[in-house]
Amino acid sequence: MAVVTGGGSGIGAAIGRHLAGEGMRVALADIEIDACEAAAGSIRDEGGRADAFSVDVTDSNSLLRLAVEVEARIGACQLLCANAGVLQMGRLDSRSEEDWEWCLSVNLLGTIRSVRAFLPQMRRQEGEKHIVITSSMAGLLAAGPAKGVYNTSKHAQMAYGETLRAELAEEGIGVSLLLPAGTESRIAESARNRPSRLGETEITDEDMQTLTAALGEDGVATIGADEAVRNVARGIRENAAWIVTHTSQRHLIERRFEAILEAFDRAEE
Repeated sequence: MAVVTGGGSGIGAAIGRHLAGEGMRVALADIEIDACEAAAGSIRDEGGRADAFSVDVTDSNSLLRLAVEVEARIGACQLLCANAGVLQMGRLDSRSEEDWEWCLSVNLLGTIRSVRAFLPQMRRQEGEKHIVITSSMAGLLAAGPAKGVYNTSKHAQMAYGETLRAELAEEGIGVSLLLPAGTESRIAESARNRPSRLGETEITDEDMQTLTAALGEDGVATIGADEAVRNVARGIRENAAWIVTHTSQRHLIERRFEAILEAFDRAEE
């Protein structure tokens, strides 16, 4: 049985459809319960097995309640997809502490909380067990201007996931990092679920122009969510460390690591 946080739309809902198509029972969890119910209903309409649950990944108690409810209603989790995420845009020098708190609380701490909530019941189960963390190509490429808060959260998430993979390997629990790039989703509308206590975030026209220009230079096309998750089941079966969605990103990764290797070469001179 698989649990998918952020399962109400975008990549999370696509992961749910993908796994249900592989024959798994899926528990979709999201802060937007109506969207989550609709996503689960769509899976059931196609003959799959899916249930919807409410969760707020910024709240440890909400995730702990989810873990208890899922196990009681449909069984223990054997596959956790920690997918919930938000996009905080804007230049670093214009971002408030509240902007940082929101983005890190969802993207980084939300992942950590999700694993802490479900890992105990995963450890009690026999058979194959796996964790998929939805990170981002931004976790490998920090150069994207006007989204530095998001980039930072994703780099930290990558470090967490790779370390978790090493630590859980001896227990037979696999960990994979899903690295999407431009994907059709509602992540650009993330602020709709920003807590009111943090106030609104202000994105300037200059921020948007900088971001749009950078995306154009990268030449990365946006793909559908179902296409983005096409290799998730295979990645789980093979216990892949990374699952990539966009082959068009390869030249950007090569360029980054070539520059790093050049730094090593200079150190040897």
